[in-house]
Amino acid sequence: MTTDRPQTKILFLTKAEALYLDDAVTVLTIPDKDMPPYMIPLMGMRPVAPSAMLAVPPDLVERIGMAVLLTTTKNGLTEAALEVGIEELYFLREAAQSTIKFLDEAVGYNLKRKIYMALLEDEYKDSLQFAKLMEDMETDSVTTRNKAKTNFSK
Repeated sequence: MTTDRPQTKILFLTKAEALYLDDAVTVLTIPDKDMPPYMIPLMGMRPVAPSAMLAVPPDLVERIGMAVLLTTTKNGLTEAALEVGIEELYFLREAAQSTIKFLDEAVGYNLKRKIYMALLEDEYKDSLQFAKLMEDMETDSVTTRNKAKTNFSK
């Protein structure tokens, strides 16, 4: 099955978001061939504990690390681009708890919005257009009903 959706997306991370994600993930290790499949997501270089919520591939850790470097360097970037695959967006979604604030920034909420926008951008735009269309239709029908009521009561 071919899809016209891009295989990668770009997230622009602030310093707080990059640091938060760096703390929230750990490096995925290669599982033992005898390990039950349900244990594989729990395998990291450090225990998946409050500071590291899930294990991800080393290259994703490196890309997050680059975002940390770019945003924490003196006179560094305000936001760093993080290229991620669709599957990786789902990993990051698991790490982004919407109630988390970090460095006085609502990083969890901001990350959730960025991740979902990357995943659902086209559908979101379609939904907004549909909602606007329905709103316009509702306004038209209310106006029409009100005119009809006024004319009927005369």
